[in-house]
Amino acid sequence: MLPYVAPPQLGPITSFGVLAMLGAYFGLAAGSRHAEKLGLDPARVRSMAICCAVGGILGAHYVDLFLYQPGWSEQPDALWRFINPFAGISSYGGLIGGTLGFFVFGLWHRVKRLRYADAALVGVVVLLTFGRAGCASVHDHVGIASSSLLAVDFPPGNPSGVVGPHHDLGLYELALFAVLLAATVLLLRRPRRPGWIVGVVAIGYAVPRFFLDFLRRELSDPRYAGLTPAQWSCLATVAAAIALFVWIYRHREPPPARYLDATPWRVHLRNFVRIRRRPAAA
Repeated sequence: MLPYVAPPQLGPITSFGVLAMLGAYFGLAAGSRHAEKLGLDPARVRSMAICCAVGGILGAHYVDLFLYQPGWSEQPDALWRFINPFAGISSYGGLIGGTLGFFVFGLWHRVKRLRYADAALVGVVVLLTFGRAGCASVHDHVGIASSSLLAVDFPPGNPSGVVGPHHDLGLYELALFAVLLAATVLLLRRPRRPGWIVGVVAIGYAVPRFFLDFLRRELSDPRYAGLTPAQWSCLATVAAAIALFVWIYRHREPPPARYLDATPWRVHLRNFVRIRRRPAAA
């Protein structure tokens, strides 16, 4: 089995917070860079990012609050839980909210939505890869006890409250997103039909996630008709992806003839660390 690694923390700064911020930055950079390749309007890309971000934050919180925190309204801090967007977050709730935010963007702007969806998808995959790295680093998705070689051996006194070998779902989903990120990079090496990559990644995530959720503890992930909220969302995701493929097949919108030049990654990295050369002395 795998050894337990204590979550690194420096005062109020946690590894999850750092990785989430890195994911937000590099996710935005990756999505914007792919939008450049597709020749999309930068102003509309920024508008899309704002709509998706607001929807994602609200969706992540309220899906968690209403579906993962039964009895929250009876708690003494119920009002604070309701208005604080970080008082519990759900990754699938973020995906649902972000998707609704994208629909708001699509209604607001008359654009070729699937091309913008492709750019958003690239950003989301990068964001969630960092996000799941953060989850794995703090062990905030402890699953059922297991003697599997992939289980993590939690020691006494750790923050999760469990002891002994348990599945670490954050670690498993980090591995899943690492595969999805690599597959996305490979699949986008040449232009594809608009929306096609969205459907592929949606199914590539939803199907494994559906089965991984059977390893979650009912204490932290309540069941509805025998399935977790994420599992019901996975079923809806697969159905939506199939409908998307049918739409793509019927409309047969051709892929871009070629990708346009985009800002090199080294520029994004330079801007991130804010390296500036000093002007040479006269």
